[in-house]
Amino acid sequence: MMTRLLILAMIASSQGGLEPEHEPNVIYRQLVGEGWDLGERKLVLPPPLAVDGQTATAEQARLVALAGSERAAQDLVRDSVTAPFIIKVRDEKTTDATVRIADTWFVVRADLTSLDPEKQARAADQKRVEAANMLFETRMLGEREIESSGAPTRLDKASVWYAHVTGRLLDRIAVEATNEAVATRSPSSIVVASRVSERFTGANATGWKPVTKENASGAFKPYRGGVSYTKISKMATRPGMLLVESHLAFAEPDAWFQGAPILRSKLSIVAQDQIRRLRRELAKVASKSR
Repeated sequence: MMTRLLILAMIASSQGGLEPEHEPNVIYRQLVGEGWDLGERKLVLPPPLAVDGQTATAEQARLVALAGSERAAQDLVRDSVTAPFIIKVRDEKTTDATVRIADTWFVVRADLTSLDPEKQARAADQKRVEAANMLFETRMLGEREIESSGAPTRLDKASVWYAHVTGRLLDRIAVEATNEAVATRSPSSIVVASRVSERFTGANATGWKPVTKENASGAFKPYRGGVSYTKISKMATRPGMLLVESHLAFAEPDAWFQGAPILRSKLSIVAQDQIRRLRRELAKVASKSR
């Protein structure tokens, strides 16, 4: 395990800067550059393993290093709803919270040019997602709400949108957050990066509170939220297949579960549910276009 992690770290550190098309993605640039400000320090998310224009040989070497063997790498790229995925979870401690960090890789069959991240995000407006005794509902913000906060509604060479997420965690924690998302595209990849925005107040503010009868209408406490980015890349070794890699981090206040890894244990379950759901949806879209 240590050897694999060392190999992955060496590969990531040798990749250099961002592709020019993804430079306008200010959130992506922050997360893999200066990092997410945790107050005491900054957390830098790892750069993606997939690089635009890489050779099939280089891609295969990275897949083998990631999966651990040639056989595991072959299984990873299997064209199936139930094909495996890889998730690596780790923690970093701050004064009053544990930062949960998850890195995930999986493969789907899809045409990169047919994917529209902003359109897909807006299609999730007012929809609920349930998994592992957790419930999330997303509401896309309108232009008036965004403009009144002073947040940018447009970025040069990038798409930007805002979504307010309401969640209930294990029937114990209520959490709300408004996320700012930015997407950029190159001929070979798409990057979508997001972070909690502190610009919004009132109904769009970020916060949390315990779910109890006594606190049913109680005030929300401040919440640092989380950050993430996903890169979707054409595969040189598997034409028609896309490598999806997601890197996320979120703060879990000690007051939630007293540091117990309850949410951490749910991450793999949620990832599997969402990955299989995505693969099914893409398969339906592909069958309709034939």
